[in-house]
Amino acid sequence: MSRENLLHIFIALIMLPMSLTTFADTNQPISKAVSQQKQSSLTPQKALEMLKQGNQRFINDQMRDYNFAKEMKITTKKGQHPIAIVLSCIDSRSIPDFLFDQGLGNLFVSRVAGNVVNKDFLGSMEFATQIAGARLIVVMGHTHCGAVQAACSIGANTGLANLDYLLGEIKPAVSQVEKQSKKQELNCQSTKTVDIVAKQNVINQLNDIYKDSTVIKKLVDSKQIYLLGAMHDIRSGQVLFFDKEGEPL
Repeated sequence: MSRENLLHIFIALIMLPMSLTTFADTNQPISKAVSQQKQSSLTPQKALEMLKQGNQRFINDQMRDYNFAKEMKITTKKGQHPIAIVLSCIDSRSIPDFLFDQGLGNLFVSRVAGNVVNKDFLGSMEFATQIAGARLIVVMGHTHCGAVQAACSIGANTGLANLDYLLGEIKPAVSQVEKQSKKQELNCQSTKTVDIVAKQNVINQLNDIYKDSTVIKKLVDSKQIYLLGAMHDIRSGQVLFFDKEGEPL
């Protein structure tokens, strides 16, 4: 073998790892983080459609591939531009980022048992929408909610002061469902009953947000953002959206 041929082989061997690296890089998943330009062009309706489409991918087991390390670098360099802020329960099966198939930088998420609102969450929602440009506020409850069942079954009498306070925030929904059903006492062991109370609790939280934040009320009334409720079915994974009157969207 000639010296020239050996040189060509040597160069090829040196270049091979570089070629493979380049090939691998070009096949890395594209970042799914929303850009500032895309966020600024979004309408609330389009943002809602993005969440619905993401949930459909989740249900169909067709979630997108993510390179989270890459997305972290991109969002660190270019900033975060989430499309929505979601207030959800702490239930370990009800995770907004997964349910809506969104990667880093696309959702603000606040979580508390029973997805109840307080001033801290209101402030976070005002920041997310008025300052950071999110187009949606979503309060998401879920089926088989333990916090809702506790509020229905034992009220606010756990003996744990802070937990009792939290359950007391859900208790109005229990009373409303009792009144609507014309029953003196609900069957709190019924999952159907618990789910009805959970949805009523979401509706109550939506109306509290609208009433207690002049910033959010103004954004909603001017149609700059949507204020939505949602219920996540923990068996199917499906998320259904509704307005603050409980009407489906």
